[in-house]
Amino acid sequence: MEEYNFDNKISRDDAFSAKWNGKQYSTLYPTIPLSVADMDIPLPEKVINRLAHLSQQGIYGYTLLSPDWEECVAQWMLRHYQWPINPQHVVFCPRVIQAVSLYLQNFTHAGDAIVSLTPAYHPISNAVVVNQRQLLESELIYSDGRYSINFTDLEEKFKQASCFILLSPHNPTGTVWDHAALTKIAALAEQYQVFIISDDVHADFIFSNSQHQVISSFNRYVEQNSFICTSPAKTFNMAGLEVANIIIANDKHRQKFQRCLEAAGIHNPGYYAVPALLTAYRDCDDWLQALKHYLAANRELVCTTLKAHFPGWVVTRSEGTYMLWVNYQSSNLTETELKSWFLERAGVEMSWGSGFGAAGKGFFRINIATPRAILAEALARIVSTSPYSHQE
Repeated sequence: MEEYNFDNKISRDDAFSAKWNGKQYSTLYPTIPLSVADMDIPLPEKVINRLAHLSQQGIYGYTLLSPDWEECVAQWMLRHYQWPINPQHVVFCPRVIQAVSLYLQNFTHAGDAIVSLTPAYHPISNAVVVNQRQLLESELIYSDGRYSINFTDLEEKFKQASCFILLSPHNPTGTVWDHAALTKIAALAEQYQVFIISDDVHADFIFSNSQHQVISSFNRYVEQNSFICTSPAKTFNMAGLEVANIIIANDKHRQKFQRCLEAAGIHNPGYYAVPALLTAYRDCDDWLQALKHYLAANRELVCTTLKAHFPGWVVTRSEGTYMLWVNYQSSNLTETELKSWFLERAGVEMSWGSGFGAAGKGFFRINIATPRAILAEALARIVSTSPYSHQE
């Protein structure tokens, strides 16, 4: 395997970064943000070179999808998930959240009940609310540092709902849903005729021998009544290029969704989207494998550091995503107190549990997809500024 260097620190100060150009809190340190879910790691060099070549042309006109776009996506799904799909089922959409909103606006009605698992990624839950649908949250069971689904509660919610939004792997907990859980969800969906939107954007980051499983492969009903939302955005750190693929097996649903995209004025992809996806999906498997090894070591650094200095804290036992979900409830700190410590004293920003709903109380999410030196500095600041270290 080719050697890759993920340790380079890249300044993003002049990029209007949503992650790095936010408020500064500490008077002692510049803020290190471990919050927004993008990586501080450049794209693979093959992608960078391809985009640099296009930049040199100096013409940024309208672009089209390539003739082999859908086939390239289908080959990625088969190679990485052993999921065979018909390339004709692939629909381009710039962002997954756009696809979710378009589904809610055009396939459901105001007041319809939409189910999600909580704690949950806020933009997905918010899309339900702002589109005037009823959000039914089924709280995950938290036990011994792991999360599982309360299927008794979920079934009661399915009885009332028209759609279920699944995050797979789950964000923020990092839970990778196993075969048994997905089988039960698929069976309930069929029993109660519930449509499934599955957001699989973190599927390429599983830190175990587990294989990501796509829920539409579990029964014929879900295959024909689901949107599977995928994207290279998280995998290759290209969220700003706005490229996602919505996989829709049902012809009528797919054709209707394509009309919705057209009605919303969504047609030509951004200038860099097509070459970036094609190059990443065709030529960068080795880069991704190396990155996962690097991030696995970052995961271990966080876990060992927190265990040594804050032994009462619990890093959720999970296998997915490049975020870790940490339970700090043993500290008896309020979120306000934790934020004061992390932001103002240590100059480190996390994603705070309250942003993921009531079930996130007493937790924070840490993004580990950054050069190890930056992660180590952030952890060292937290430890050195803490009155609680070694005292729990």
